[in-house]
Amino acid sequence: MSTLFPRRHTLRTSGAALLLGMAPLGAIPAHAQHQHEPAPQESPSPSPADPSSPGAPPMEGMDRGAHPAAAGPSPDQSMAGMDMSGQSGGATMRMGAMQGGRAPADARDPNAHADGYENSTLPGFERADQISVGKVLIDELEFVRSQGQNGIAWSAQITQGGDSDKLWIRSQGVKLAHEPVDSDTSVEAFWWHATGPFWGRMLGVRQDVGPGAHSWLAAGIEGLAPYWFDIELTGYLGDDGRVAARAKASFDLRLTNRLILTPQAEVNAYSTSNVERSLGSGFTSAELGVRLRYEVARKVAPYIGYVWEPSFGSTADLRRARGERVSEGRFVAGLRLWW
Repeated sequence: MSTLFPRRHTLRTSGAALLLGMAPLGAIPAHAQHQHEPAPQESPSPSPADPSSPGAPPMEGMDRGAHPAAAGPSPDQSMAGMDMSGQSGGATMRMGAMQGGRAPADARDPNAHADGYENSTLPGFERADQISVGKVLIDELEFVRSQGQNGIAWSAQITQGGDSDKLWIRSQGVKLAHEPVDSDTSVEAFWWHATGPFWGRMLGVRQDVGPGAHSWLAAGIEGLAPYWFDIELTGYLGDDGRVAARAKASFDLRLTNRLILTPQAEVNAYSTSNVERSLGSGFTSAELGVRLRYEVARKVAPYIGYVWEPSFGSTADLRRARGERVSEGRFVAGLRLWW
């Protein structure tokens, strides 16, 4: 039995040597041949079977040259121009530059990738920006009390159209008992065209109401200024060659969800005077008012307020000469409606 054990152990180590590189039996350490003998305490030395150790015999049939993949990709390599072709299904992916370039010309065309299908134009199924919507807004319909006289005042508008274009009709005026209508009483009709999310251009006509009335060509802009100011700027060319302008601004200050305070200002100017309407040249008048309304519902809101209307320059002189008031203040109470 003692003679078989070393021989059997020798076969095992010889097989291991064959696996490690077909090393000859003479290269097997002695302590591996005789396990029962203690190994000498020596400093470790590289195994001759280790291909990375110096002096190890070369492995047959093995190319020990540096493999390109072992060192990793070069930092200078780029993915631009890479052609990655797949065998299954013939799919091919070509990778060009990773960034840069311009979007396609039809990138923002909503119908470019719809295979020819477009939103319906049937009634009730139109695109939102093509739906024609009608609206009537009576912004001011009020009872007026001024200098012991009662009267009525109004400011209203009717619109019909979509988000981009619409017909716009508006009217405003004041009528006190036993007096002609206010000099700025008029009716206007415009074609309104949107120039952006908050602004639009207007082009149309204006017709005065009352003594000395004139017809005008009208053009202007209307929209929502920063900080939520509603702005109207309109210029006029009269049938007699006169030029006029009107500017209006208002702001809704919400005290609560239903209680709203609205300051408002309006200024008028004319190039030449019109004695019949007690209008001079230059800035003629202004209207400064404040109204407090309570929205019983979104479409119904009663209000109260106060309006001060001064006259300027030659207009004040004309009114003074005719015995009319140069400026007046009036308390108002009314109703704001829309549908």
